[in-house]
Amino acid sequence: MQKLSGVAAIVIIAAILWLLLFLYGNLSLYGALGESIAYTIILAVSGFLYQYIRDYLKALQAKIVVALVVQLITLAGTFALTSLMGQEAHALFSSNIVLHLVFGLLCWTIIELWYYNYIKEDASEDCMKDSVNASEKSDIIDHIPVKEGSQINIVRVEELQYIQAYGDYVFLFTDTGKHLKEQTMKYFEMHLPPTFVRIHRSSIVNSSKIIRAELYGKESYNIQLKSGITLKASTTGYKLLKEKLSL
Repeated sequence: MQKLSGVAAIVIIAAILWLLLFLYGNLSLYGALGESIAYTIILAVSGFLYQYIRDYLKALQAKIVVALVVQLITLAGTFALTSLMGQEAHALFSSNIVLHLVFGLLCWTIIELWYYNYIKEDASEDCMKDSVNASEKSDIIDHIPVKEGSQINIVRVEELQYIQAYGDYVFLFTDTGKHLKEQTMKYFEMHLPPTFVRIHRSSIVNSSKIIRAELYGKESYNIQLKSGITLKASTTGYKLLKEKLSL
């Protein structure tokens, strides 16, 4: 959903800049289109990369400096592309620098506000989850009865490596094998000891069984267990795991 919203925002920004350049920048329809696409793409890439350094920019002055540097980079990149269109387009770009700068700073302010609200919502969601878990984790279990055929086996919680969702059931993975249990992930999330963390909507892991965690993609992580098993963790799940491990 966020990716679709981002693509829609880029298209809207490019369309608005195209219209402004055509109406007030003395550019032809196609010239304004090419310049607006080039400018928007460079600005969008800069906004995407900004998420990786934003957390390190605590001071307002640092964010302002980054915003100005991004504008210079965007202008330079667009200038280089328009220079390929010929001397006339080159000269017209120089006369539209103020328009680009004002428009770019406005867009960057929107990007900054979006990141601020996005991170704030994530923090609020995590706080809500923590408060719910704290209030509901009153009945901590130390064993799980599992019926297998005519037998009832007892799985000790400390033996669990991880739990995997399987429709209305879950698989309990231990050092010696796996067991199918008719129970919900939410139940185990609420009633397992604090050493267990829900790292993904379909996985709960015993943090004492983890030996390594590493970035796998933009929004996913690999969690390596002592047994050699590798699990996927979401961004939210990885944050919870870091808090649990005090990292």
